[in-house]
Amino acid sequence: MAADTAFIARLRAALAAQADPAQAGPMQAYMKSAQPFLGIAAPARRRIAAAVIRAQPLADAQTLADTMQALWQAADFREERYVATELARVPPHTKLLSLALVPMLMPVLEMMIASGAWWDHCDGISGNTLADLLRRWPGDIKPVLRRWSRGPDLWLRRASFLCQRGLKGADFDAPLFYETLLPSIGSGPLAAPFAGEFFIRKGIGWALRERSYASPDEVVAFCDEYAGQLSALSVREALKALRRRAPGS
Repeated sequence: MAADTAFIARLRAALAAQADPAQAGPMQAYMKSAQPFLGIAAPARRRIAAAVIRAQPLADAQTLADTMQALWQAADFREERYVATELARVPPHTKLLSLALVPMLMPVLEMMIASGAWWDHCDGISGNTLADLLRRWPGDIKPVLRRWSRGPDLWLRRASFLCQRGLKGADFDAPLFYETLLPSIGSGPLAAPFAGEFFIRKGIGWALRERSYASPDEVVAFCDEYAGQLSALSVREALKALRRRAPGS
């Protein structure tokens, strides 16, 4: 690995210097996390990371991918993992994002989502870095999402469709969206292991609700077509915004 260990040490020291033990316990309890917190709120955490990065950014794409992985694996506190997931999103590291980085970065994101195994890591990565990669290089990312959507990992399945929730217009691929939802719906062999999983059922509803703002009729038609296979939670979440806007609601 080409991880920049000096950069990691500076970053961890900067975070540790702003630790707030009074906040750490409640944050850990809220997230139901086995890993402790430093007690740093997200805005402050991002300011700290941005200052370290601006002072001495990572040199190249390979170092960025390897440093993200190394920081994640070395993390003693959850904030360190949050920063690891966000390193590619902070200037000037954003300049390192290129098609050449995709094969280096995607295995790292996959590892983080699967090993993080909780909604904060999954949703943060899927809605930001992964969504940006999908928007910019769809031909390289779509096959990965199709694989995740049919695979054995709950959080990768959730990420495969939630990463599409913020895409609009020409960036949104409706066939891909529904292709990544369908393996987790119903009682077939691909979906059965996930039938009772709250975070799958809730995530499907959330993804459909986001789509309903742009294409309400499409979402209603999908819910009608798969009424016997979608969970009540998924349907309720999917139609929540539409019901709020309905006359007399």
